[in-house]
Amino acid sequence: MSITDEKAGRQGASRFVWINAPVFVCLLACALVLFTLRQYSIFYYDAAKDEAIAEAQDTIRRVVLDISQTFYSYDSILKSAIAVLEDEAIATLAPDVQDRLLARMVVQFPYVRSIVVLTPSGTVRNSSISGTPVQDDYGGSDFFREQVSGALVGPYMALFSREGLKGLEYQVAISRRITYAGQFRGVAVVFVRLRDFRDQFTNINIGGGNTLVLVHDSGQILTRKPSRDGLGDFGTAVSPSKLARLQRTSEGSYFDVSRLDGRQRLFVFQRVPEWPLMLVVGTPVDAIDAEWRQRIAIAGSASALSCFALAVLGFRLRRERIKRAEAEAALEQLSVTDFLTGLANRRRFDEVVQREFRRAVRTDGWLSVVIIDADHFKALNDRFGHSAGDETLKMIATAISSCARRASDLGARLGGEEFAIVLPDTSAAAAYELTERIRRTMEAHAFNPDGPPATTLSAGIASTKDRPAPESVRALIEAADQALYRAKNAGRNRTELAASLTVSAA
Repeated sequence: MSITDEKAGRQGASRFVWINAPVFVCLLACALVLFTLRQYSIFYYDAAKDEAIAEAQDTIRRVVLDISQTFYSYDSILKSAIAVLEDEAIATLAPDVQDRLLARMVVQFPYVRSIVVLTPSGTVRNSSISGTPVQDDYGGSDFFREQVSGALVGPYMALFSREGLKGLEYQVAISRRITYAGQFRGVAVVFVRLRDFRDQFTNINIGGGNTLVLVHDSGQILTRKPSRDGLGDFGTAVSPSKLARLQRTSEGSYFDVSRLDGRQRLFVFQRVPEWPLMLVVGTPVDAIDAEWRQRIAIAGSASALSCFALAVLGFRLRRERIKRAEAEAALEQLSVTDFLTGLANRRRFDEVVQREFRRAVRTDGWLSVVIIDADHFKALNDRFGHSAGDETLKMIATAISSCARRASDLGARLGGEEFAIVLPDTSAAAAYELTERIRRTMEAHAFNPDGPPATTLSAGIASTKDRPAPESVRALIEAADQALYRAKNAGRNRTELAASLTVSAA
Protein backbone atom coordinates (compact mmCIF):
# COMPACT_ATOMS: atom_id res chain seq x y z
CA MET A 1 0.00 0.00 0.00
CA SER A 2 1.06 3.67 -0.37
CA ILE A 3 2.58 4.90 2.84
CA THR A 4 1.58 8.47 2.00
CA ASP A 5 -2.04 7.39 1.56
CA GLU A 6 -2.03 5.63 4.91
CA LYS A 7 -0.55 8.67 6.65
CA ALA A 8 -3.14 10.87 4.97
CA GLY A 9 -5.89 8.60 6.19
CA ARG A 10 -4.59 8.73 9.76
CA GLN A 11 -3.64 12.40 9.93
CA GLY A 12 -5.66 13.88 7.05
CA ALA A 13 -8.12 15.83 9.14
CA SER A 14 -5.54 17.53 11.33
CA ARG A 15 -3.29 18.23 8.33
CA PHE A 16 -6.23 19.72 6.39
CA VAL A 17 -6.98 22.05 9.29
CA TRP A 18 -3.32 23.01 9.66
CA ILE A 19 -2.86 23.72 5.96
CA ASN A 20 -6.09 25.71 5.58
CA ALA A 21 -5.94 27.49 8.94
CA PRO A 22 -4.57 30.73 7.37
CA VAL A 23 -7.45 30.76 4.88
CA PHE A 24 -9.99 30.11 7.65
CA VAL A 25 -8.47 32.90 9.76
CA CYS A 26 -8.45 35.31 6.81
CA LEU A 27 -12.04 34.41 5.91
CA LEU A 28 -13.00 35.02 9.53
CA ALA A 29 -11.18 38.35 9.40
CA CYS A 30 -13.00 39.23 6.16
CA ALA A 31 -16.31 38.30 7.78
CA LEU A 32 -15.40 40.55 10.69
CA VAL A 33 -14.53 43.36 8.27
CA LEU A 34 -17.86 42.91 6.44
CA PHE A 35 -19.76 42.80 9.73
CA THR A 36 -17.99 45.99 10.81
CA LEU A 37 -18.87 47.56 7.45
CA ARG A 38 -22.50 46.59 7.96
CA GLN A 39 -22.53 48.12 11.44
CA TYR A 40 -20.70 51.15 10.05
CA SER A 41 -23.34 51.42 7.32
CA ILE A 42 -26.19 51.31 9.84
CA PHE A 43 -24.43 53.76 12.14
CA TYR A 44 -23.70 56.29 9.41
CA TYR A 45 -27.16 56.02 7.88
CA ASP A 46 -28.60 56.81 11.30
CA ALA A 47 -26.01 59.58 11.63
CA ALA A 48 -26.97 61.01 8.22
CA LYS A 49 -30.64 60.87 9.18
CA ASP A 50 -29.95 62.49 12.56
CA GLU A 51 -27.91 65.18 10.83
CA ALA A 52 -30.77 65.87 8.41
CA ILE A 53 -33.21 66.03 11.32
CA ALA A 54 -30.91 68.39 13.23
CA GLU A 55 -30.58 70.70 10.21
CA ALA A 56 -34.35 70.67 9.67
CA GLN A 57 -34.98 71.35 13.35
CA ASP A 58 -32.58 74.28 13.25
CA THR A 59 -34.47 75.72 10.27
CA ILE A 60 -37.79 75.09 11.97
CA ARG A 61 -36.72 76.78 15.20
CA ARG A 62 -35.69 79.92 13.33
CA VAL A 63 -38.86 80.04 11.25
CA VAL A 64 -41.14 79.20 14.17
CA LEU A 65 -39.56 82.01 16.15
CA ASP A 66 -40.18 84.43 13.26
CA ILE A 67 -43.79 83.25 12.89
CA SER A 68 -44.42 83.47 16.62
CA GLN A 69 -43.04 87.01 16.74
CA THR A 70 -45.07 87.98 13.66
CA PHE A 71 -48.33 86.65 15.06
CA TYR A 72 -47.52 88.12 18.45
CA SER A 73 -47.25 91.52 16.74
CA TYR A 74 -50.63 90.95 15.05
CA ASP A 75 -52.18 90.11 18.39
CA SER A 76 -50.52 93.19 19.88
CA ILE A 77 -52.27 95.34 17.24
CA LEU A 78 -55.60 93.85 18.28
CA LYS A 79 -54.94 94.51 21.93
CA SER A 80 -53.87 98.06 21.15
CA ALA A 81 -56.92 98.67 18.95
CA ILE A 82 -59.28 97.38 21.62
CA ALA A 83 -57.56 99.48 24.30
CA VAL A 84 -57.73 102.62 22.13
CA LEU A 85 -61.39 102.23 21.22
CA GLU A 86 -62.39 101.48 24.82
CA ASP A 87 -60.84 104.75 25.97
CA GLU A 88 -63.70 107.03 27.03
CA ALA A 89 -62.29 110.05 25.25
CA ILE A 90 -61.86 108.19 21.97
CA ALA A 91 -65.18 106.38 22.29
CA THR A 92 -66.95 109.75 22.00
CA LEU A 93 -65.20 110.61 18.74
CA ALA A 94 -66.88 110.28 15.39
CA PRO A 95 -66.57 106.85 13.71
CA ASP A 96 -64.50 108.23 10.83
CA VAL A 97 -61.99 109.64 13.33
CA GLN A 98 -61.79 106.27 15.03
CA ASP A 99 -61.23 104.64 11.62
CA ARG A 100 -58.31 106.98 10.94
CA LEU A 101 -56.76 106.02 14.27
CA LEU A 102 -56.96 102.37 13.23
CA ALA A 103 -55.45 103.21 9.84
CA ARG A 104 -52.47 104.86 11.52
CA MET A 105 -51.91 101.68 13.52
CA VAL A 106 -52.00 99.54 10.37
CA VAL A 107 -49.36 101.68 8.65
CA GLN A 108 -46.78 100.47 11.18
CA PHE A 109 -47.24 96.85 10.02
CA PRO A 110 -46.76 96.41 6.27
CA TYR A 111 -48.22 92.89 6.15
CA VAL A 112 -51.50 93.86 7.85
CA ARG A 113 -54.30 94.37 5.34
CA SER A 114 -56.79 95.96 7.71
CA ILE A 115 -58.23 96.12 11.21
CA VAL A 116 -61.97 95.77 11.63
CA VAL A 117 -64.06 96.16 14.78
CA LEU A 118 -67.36 94.30 14.70
CA THR A 119 -70.52 94.87 16.68
CA PRO A 120 -71.99 92.07 18.80
CA SER A 121 -74.09 91.12 15.77
CA GLY A 122 -71.10 90.91 13.42
CA THR A 123 -71.55 94.09 11.42
CA VAL A 124 -68.67 96.47 10.87
CA ARG A 125 -68.42 99.26 13.41
CA ASN A 126 -64.97 100.52 12.56
CA SER A 127 -62.46 99.76 9.80
CA SER A 128 -58.93 100.91 9.05
CA ILE A 129 -59.87 101.07 5.38
CA SER A 130 -61.46 104.39 4.58
CA GLY A 131 -64.70 104.49 2.66
CA THR A 132 -67.18 101.68 2.28
CA PRO A 133 -65.88 98.38 3.79
CA VAL A 134 -65.30 95.51 1.43
CA GLN A 135 -67.71 93.48 3.53
CA ASP A 136 -70.04 94.92 6.14
CA ASP A 137 -71.22 91.76 7.88
CA TYR A 138 -68.98 89.03 9.29
CA GLY A 139 -71.56 87.38 11.52
CA GLY A 140 -71.22 84.03 9.76
CA SER A 141 -67.44 83.90 9.87
CA ASP A 142 -65.57 81.38 12.03
CA PHE A 143 -63.40 84.00 13.65
CA PHE A 144 -66.54 85.86 14.81
CA ARG A 145 -68.59 82.86 15.98
CA GLU A 146 -65.71 81.46 18.04
CA GLN A 147 -65.41 84.74 19.94
CA VAL A 148 -69.18 85.11 20.44
CA SER A 149 -69.39 81.76 22.22
CA GLY A 150 -67.14 83.05 24.97
CA ALA A 151 -65.40 79.67 25.30
CA LEU A 152 -62.21 81.05 23.82
CA VAL A 153 -59.81 83.15 25.83
CA GLY A 154 -57.28 84.94 23.66
CA PRO A 155 -56.83 85.26 19.91
CA TYR A 156 -58.39 83.01 17.29
CA MET A 157 -56.94 82.49 13.84
CA ALA A 158 -58.87 81.41 10.77
CA LEU A 159 -58.38 81.27 7.02
CA PHE A 160 -60.47 83.75 5.13
CA SER A 161 -61.08 84.57 1.49
CA ARG A 162 -62.97 87.32 -0.33
CA GLU A 163 -63.20 88.91 -3.72
CA GLY A 164 -60.60 91.56 -4.41
CA LEU A 165 -59.72 93.71 -7.35
CA LYS A 166 -57.64 90.88 -8.85
CA GLY A 167 -60.00 88.06 -8.06
CA LEU A 168 -60.25 85.85 -4.99
CA GLU A 169 -57.93 87.06 -2.25
CA TYR A 170 -56.75 84.76 0.56
CA GLN A 171 -56.21 86.19 4.01
CA VAL A 172 -55.50 85.14 7.55
CA ALA A 173 -57.95 86.57 10.07
CA ILE A 174 -56.97 86.94 13.74
CA SER A 175 -59.73 87.94 16.13
CA ARG A 176 -60.15 88.93 19.78
CA ARG A 177 -63.26 89.27 21.88
CA ILE A 178 -64.12 92.76 23.17
CA THR A 179 -65.53 92.74 26.66
CA TYR A 180 -66.50 95.77 28.75
CA ALA A 181 -67.80 95.49 32.31
CA GLY A 182 -68.28 91.78 31.76
CA GLN A 183 -70.46 92.33 28.72
CA PHE A 184 -69.74 91.20 25.16
CA ARG A 185 -69.16 94.35 23.13
CA GLY A 186 -68.00 92.90 19.82
CA VAL A 187 -64.94 91.45 18.09
CA ALA A 188 -61.73 93.05 16.82
CA VAL A 189 -60.18 91.44 13.73
CA VAL A 190 -56.88 91.96 11.95
CA PHE A 191 -56.62 90.75 8.35
CA VAL A 192 -53.27 89.73 6.86
CA ARG A 193 -52.95 89.11 3.14
CA LEU A 194 -51.59 85.61 2.65
CA ARG A 195 -49.34 86.71 -0.20
CA ASP A 196 -47.78 89.30 2.10
CA PHE A 197 -47.36 86.70 4.80
CA ARG A 198 -45.87 84.33 2.22
CA ASP A 199 -43.23 86.91 1.34
CA GLN A 200 -41.67 86.33 4.76
CA PHE A 201 -40.63 82.85 3.55
CA THR A 202 -38.87 84.12 0.45
CA ASN A 203 -35.50 84.79 2.03
CA ILE A 204 -35.41 81.68 4.20
CA ASN A 205 -32.63 79.30 3.10
CA ILE A 206 -34.02 75.78 3.36
CA GLY A 207 -31.37 73.98 1.28
CA GLY A 208 -31.57 72.48 -2.18
CA GLY A 209 -34.41 70.01 -2.68
CA ASN A 210 -35.98 70.68 0.73
CA THR A 211 -39.52 71.92 1.27
CA LEU A 212 -40.96 74.23 3.93
CA VAL A 213 -44.70 73.94 4.58
CA LEU A 214 -46.93 75.87 6.99
CA VAL A 215 -50.06 73.85 7.78
CA HIS A 216 -53.21 75.00 9.59
CA ASP A 217 -54.88 72.68 12.11
CA SER A 218 -57.76 72.34 9.66
CA GLY A 219 -55.40 70.47 7.34
CA GLN A 220 -55.03 73.26 4.79
CA ILE A 221 -51.65 74.45 3.60
CA LEU A 222 -51.11 78.17 4.17
CA THR A 223 -47.91 78.33 2.20
CA ARG A 224 -45.28 76.03 0.77
CA LYS A 225 -41.76 76.72 -0.42
CA PRO A 226 -41.21 75.92 -3.21
CA SER A 227 -44.80 75.79 -4.48
CA ARG A 228 -46.22 74.17 -7.57
CA ASP A 229 -48.53 77.03 -8.48
CA GLY A 230 -46.16 79.85 -7.58
CA LEU A 231 -48.67 81.07 -4.99
CA GLY A 232 -47.70 78.87 -2.07
CA ASP A 233 -50.19 76.05 -2.83
CA PHE A 234 -52.68 77.72 -0.50
CA GLY A 235 -55.72 75.62 0.34
CA THR A 236 -54.15 72.29 -0.68
CA ALA A 237 -55.36 69.70 1.81
CA VAL A 238 -53.04 67.48 3.80
CA SER A 239 -54.14 63.83 3.91
CA PRO A 240 -56.09 62.88 7.07
CA SER A 241 -53.46 60.33 8.11
CA LYS A 242 -50.63 62.84 7.85
CA LEU A 243 -52.69 65.50 9.63
CA ALA A 244 -53.41 63.08 12.48
CA ARG A 245 -49.69 62.29 12.72
CA LEU A 246 -48.82 66.00 12.86
CA GLN A 247 -51.44 66.71 15.53
CA ARG A 248 -50.46 63.74 17.69
CA THR A 249 -47.45 65.52 19.21
CA SER A 250 -45.91 68.96 19.26
CA GLU A 251 -42.81 67.90 17.31
CA GLY A 252 -41.33 64.85 15.64
CA SER A 253 -40.19 63.28 12.37
CA TYR A 254 -41.27 60.54 9.97
CA PHE A 255 -40.63 59.15 6.48
CA ASP A 256 -43.35 59.38 3.86
CA VAL A 257 -44.07 60.16 0.22
CA SER A 258 -45.04 63.76 -0.50
CA ARG A 259 -48.43 64.05 -2.21
CA LEU A 260 -47.33 67.24 -3.93
CA ASP A 261 -44.19 66.02 -5.70
CA GLY A 262 -44.26 62.24 -5.13
CA ARG A 263 -40.76 62.13 -3.60
CA GLN A 264 -39.83 60.06 -0.57
CA ARG A 265 -38.95 62.54 2.15
CA LEU A 266 -37.94 62.79 5.78
CA PHE A 267 -40.49 65.14 7.34
CA VAL A 268 -39.54 67.05 10.49
CA PHE A 269 -42.32 69.11 12.09
CA GLN A 270 -43.00 71.38 15.04
CA ARG A 271 -46.10 73.20 16.26
CA VAL A 272 -46.04 76.98 16.45
CA PRO A 273 -46.63 77.68 20.17
CA GLU A 274 -50.08 79.15 21.01
CA TRP A 275 -51.22 79.11 17.38
CA PRO A 276 -53.05 76.45 15.31
CA LEU A 277 -50.11 76.12 12.96
CA MET A 278 -47.54 73.46 12.22
CA LEU A 279 -44.30 73.98 10.34
CA VAL A 280 -42.96 71.03 8.34
CA VAL A 281 -39.57 70.69 6.64
CA GLY A 282 -39.23 67.88 4.09
CA THR A 283 -35.77 66.56 3.17
CA PRO A 284 -35.49 64.20 0.15
CA VAL A 285 -34.39 60.73 1.18
CA ASP A 286 -32.11 60.52 -1.85
CA ALA A 287 -30.20 63.54 -0.50
CA ILE A 288 -29.67 61.68 2.78
CA ASP A 289 -28.77 58.52 0.87
CA ALA A 290 -26.26 60.39 -1.31
CA GLU A 291 -24.19 61.47 1.67
CA TRP A 292 -24.51 58.02 3.23
CA ARG A 293 -23.50 56.31 -0.02
CA GLN A 294 -20.46 58.54 -0.31
CA ARG A 295 -19.29 57.54 3.15
CA ILE A 296 -20.07 53.87 2.54
CA ALA A 297 -18.27 53.96 -0.82
CA ILE A 298 -15.11 55.10 0.94
CA ALA A 299 -15.52 52.58 3.77
CA GLY A 300 -16.51 49.84 1.31
CA SER A 301 -13.46 50.45 -0.86
CA ALA A 302 -11.21 50.27 2.18
CA SER A 303 -12.97 47.07 3.30
CA ALA A 304 -12.66 45.51 -0.16
CA LEU A 305 -8.94 46.27 -0.26
CA SER A 306 -8.56 44.85 3.24
CA CYS A 307 -10.42 41.66 2.31
CA PHE A 308 -8.39 41.32 -0.89
CA ALA A 309 -5.14 41.76 1.03
CA LEU A 310 -6.30 39.24 3.64
CA ALA A 311 -7.31 36.77 0.90
CA VAL A 312 -3.94 37.12 -0.83
CA LEU A 313 -2.15 36.72 2.50
CA GLY A 314 -4.28 33.72 3.46
CA PHE A 315 -3.71 31.86 0.19
CA ARG A 316 0.00 32.66 0.17
CA LEU A 317 0.31 31.29 3.69
CA ARG A 318 -1.74 28.27 2.62
CA ARG A 319 0.57 27.69 -0.35
CA GLU A 320 3.61 27.90 1.90
CA ARG A 321 2.04 25.43 4.31
CA ILE A 322 1.22 23.07 1.45
CA LYS A 323 4.84 23.18 0.33
CA ARG A 324 5.96 22.58 3.88
CA ALA A 325 3.48 19.72 4.31
CA GLU A 326 4.62 18.16 1.03
CA ALA A 327 8.23 18.43 2.11
CA GLU A 328 7.43 16.91 5.49
CA ALA A 329 5.41 14.15 3.81
CA ALA A 330 8.29 13.45 1.45
CA LEU A 331 10.69 13.26 4.38
CA GLU A 332 8.26 11.04 6.26
CA GLN A 333 7.93 8.84 3.20
CA LEU A 334 11.68 8.56 2.91
CA SER A 335 12.00 7.72 6.58
CA VAL A 336 9.70 4.70 6.22
CA THR A 337 10.53 3.68 2.63
CA ASP A 338 13.23 1.42 1.30
CA PHE A 339 15.15 3.59 -1.13
CA LEU A 340 15.97 0.81 -3.61
CA THR A 341 12.63 -0.99 -3.94
CA GLY A 342 10.09 1.66 -2.93
CA LEU A 343 8.51 -0.73 -0.43
CA ALA A 344 8.18 0.02 3.27
CA ASN A 345 11.31 -0.37 5.35
CA ARG A 346 11.82 -2.37 8.56
CA ARG A 347 10.72 0.55 10.76
CA ARG A 348 7.43 0.89 8.93
CA PHE A 349 6.90 -2.87 8.94
CA ASP A 350 7.32 -2.99 12.73
CA GLU A 351 4.81 -0.13 13.24
CA VAL A 352 2.13 -1.66 11.01
CA VAL A 353 2.45 -5.26 12.16
CA GLN A 354 2.20 -4.24 15.82
CA ARG A 355 -0.85 -2.07 15.16
CA GLU A 356 -2.61 -4.76 13.09
CA PHE A 357 -1.76 -7.45 15.64
CA ARG A 358 -3.43 -5.43 18.41
CA ARG A 359 -6.48 -4.92 16.22
CA ALA A 360 -6.69 -8.60 15.31
CA VAL A 361 -6.49 -9.60 18.98
CA ARG A 362 -9.12 -6.98 19.89
CA THR A 363 -11.56 -8.06 17.16
CA ASP A 364 -10.61 -11.76 17.11
CA GLY A 365 -9.84 -11.35 13.43
CA TRP A 366 -7.29 -12.68 10.99
CA LEU A 367 -3.79 -11.32 10.49
CA SER A 368 -1.29 -13.13 8.30
CA VAL A 369 2.41 -12.31 7.99
CA VAL A 370 4.54 -13.55 5.08
CA ILE A 371 8.35 -13.65 5.25
CA ILE A 372 10.02 -14.02 1.82
CA ASP A 373 13.67 -14.66 1.00
CA ALA A 374 15.40 -14.71 -2.39
CA ASP A 375 16.99 -18.09 -3.14
CA HIS A 376 20.73 -18.18 -3.94
CA PHE A 377 20.79 -14.37 -4.05
CA LYS A 378 24.45 -14.15 -2.99
CA ALA A 379 25.48 -16.43 -5.84
CA LEU A 380 23.50 -14.31 -8.32
CA ASN A 381 25.04 -11.15 -6.92
CA ASP A 382 28.55 -12.57 -7.15
CA ARG A 383 28.05 -13.88 -10.66
CA PHE A 384 26.22 -10.96 -12.32
CA GLY A 385 27.24 -8.07 -10.08
CA HIS A 386 25.49 -5.76 -7.69
CA SER A 387 23.51 -4.03 -10.45
CA ALA A 388 21.88 -7.30 -11.41
CA GLY A 389 21.24 -8.01 -7.75
CA ASP A 390 19.55 -4.63 -7.33
CA GLU A 391 17.38 -5.25 -10.39
CA THR A 392 16.36 -8.62 -8.99
CA LEU A 393 15.33 -7.00 -5.70
CA LYS A 394 13.26 -4.43 -7.63
CA MET A 395 11.67 -7.28 -9.59
CA ILE A 396 10.67 -8.99 -6.33
CA ALA A 397 9.24 -5.70 -5.00
CA THR A 398 7.19 -5.27 -8.18
CA ALA A 399 5.79 -8.79 -7.85
CA ILE A 400 4.83 -8.14 -4.21
CA SER A 401 3.18 -4.78 -5.02
CA SER A 402 1.21 -6.25 -7.94
CA CYS A 403 -0.26 -9.01 -5.77
CA ALA A 404 -0.69 -7.26 -2.37
CA ARG A 405 -2.84 -4.43 -3.73
CA ARG A 406 -5.37 -3.75 -0.98
CA ALA A 407 -5.06 -0.46 0.89
CA SER A 408 -4.52 -2.35 4.12
CA ASP A 409 -1.79 -4.65 2.70
CA LEU A 410 1.82 -3.69 3.36
CA GLY A 411 4.85 -4.95 1.47
CA ALA A 412 8.23 -4.29 3.09
CA ARG A 413 11.91 -5.01 2.59
CA LEU A 414 13.39 -6.10 5.91
CA GLY A 415 16.98 -5.98 4.71
CA GLY A 416 19.24 -7.61 2.14
CA GLU A 417 17.19 -10.08 0.12
CA GLU A 418 14.53 -10.59 2.83
CA PHE A 419 10.99 -9.24 2.35
CA ALA A 420 7.75 -9.33 4.34
CA ILE A 421 4.04 -8.80 3.70
CA VAL A 422 1.44 -7.79 6.32
CA LEU A 423 -2.05 -9.01 5.34
CA PRO A 424 -4.81 -7.82 7.72
CA ASP A 425 -8.15 -9.66 7.62
CA THR A 426 -6.54 -12.43 5.55
CA SER A 427 -6.68 -16.10 6.41
CA ALA A 428 -3.66 -18.38 6.14
CA ALA A 429 -5.13 -20.03 3.04
CA ALA A 430 -5.69 -16.68 1.29
CA ALA A 431 -2.21 -15.57 2.28
CA TYR A 432 -0.84 -18.81 0.84
CA GLU A 433 -2.56 -18.22 -2.52
CA LEU A 434 -1.26 -14.63 -2.70
CA THR A 435 2.28 -15.73 -1.83
CA GLU A 436 2.18 -18.47 -4.43
CA ARG A 437 1.28 -15.94 -7.13
CA ILE A 438 4.32 -13.91 -6.15
CA ARG A 439 6.53 -17.02 -6.08
CA ARG A 440 5.33 -18.23 -9.48
CA THR A 441 5.92 -14.77 -10.97
CA MET A 442 9.56 -14.85 -9.88
CA GLU A 443 9.89 -18.50 -10.87
CA ALA A 444 8.87 -17.58 -14.41
CA HIS A 445 11.54 -14.86 -14.50
CA ALA A 446 14.21 -17.15 -13.04
CA PHE A 447 13.63 -19.93 -15.61
CA ASN A 448 13.41 -17.58 -18.58
CA PRO A 449 16.74 -17.86 -20.44
CA ASP A 450 15.99 -14.76 -22.50
CA GLY A 451 15.16 -12.57 -19.52
CA PRO A 452 17.37 -10.70 -17.07
CA PRO A 453 18.98 -12.55 -14.18
CA ALA A 454 16.44 -13.52 -11.53
CA THR A 455 16.00 -15.89 -8.65
CA THR A 456 13.28 -17.98 -7.13
CA LEU A 457 11.66 -17.27 -3.75
CA SER A 458 11.07 -19.17 -0.55
CA ALA A 459 8.35 -17.98 1.85
CA GLY A 460 6.92 -18.72 5.28
CA ILE A 461 3.44 -17.74 6.52
CA ALA A 462 2.09 -17.34 10.05
CA SER A 463 -1.39 -16.19 11.15
CA THR A 464 -3.00 -15.05 14.38
CA LYS A 465 -5.45 -17.94 14.24
CA ASP A 466 -2.80 -20.62 13.95
CA ARG A 467 -2.88 -23.36 16.55
CA PRO A 468 -1.28 -22.73 18.88
CA ALA A 469 -1.99 -19.01 18.35
CA PRO A 470 1.02 -16.68 18.69
CA GLU A 471 0.84 -14.62 21.86
CA SER A 472 2.81 -11.65 20.57
CA VAL A 473 3.98 -9.95 17.40
CA ARG A 474 7.42 -11.36 17.98
CA ALA A 475 6.02 -14.88 18.22
CA LEU A 476 4.03 -14.31 15.02
CA ILE A 477 7.11 -13.17 13.09
CA GLU A 478 9.26 -15.99 14.50
CA ALA A 479 6.62 -18.50 13.40
CA ALA A 480 6.75 -17.09 9.86
CA ASP A 481 10.57 -17.22 9.98
CA GLN A 482 10.51 -20.86 11.04
CA ALA A 483 8.14 -21.64 8.19
CA LEU A 484 10.58 -19.88 5.83
CA TYR A 485 13.47 -22.01 7.13
CA ARG A 486 11.44 -25.15 6.49
CA ALA A 487 10.86 -23.98 2.92
CA LYS A 488 14.60 -23.43 2.50
CA ASN A 489 15.42 -26.80 3.97
CA ALA A 490 12.80 -28.48 1.81
CA GLY A 491 14.56 -27.42 -1.36
CA ARG A 492 13.68 -23.72 -1.76
CA ASN A 493 11.28 -22.20 -4.33
CA ARG A 494 8.29 -23.05 -2.17
CA THR A 495 5.88 -21.67 0.45
CA GLU A 496 5.42 -23.13 3.91
CA LEU A 497 2.76 -22.46 6.57
CA ALA A 498 3.60 -22.17 10.23
CA ALA A 499 0.52 -24.22 11.16
CA SER A 500 -0.41 -27.58 9.68
CA LEU A 501 -2.80 -26.86 6.79
CA THR A 502 -3.39 -28.90 3.70
CA VAL A 503 -2.97 -26.60 0.70
CA SER A 504 -2.32 -27.54 -2.89
CA ALA A 505 1.14 -26.31 -3.87
CA ALA A 506 0.69 -26.61 -7.55
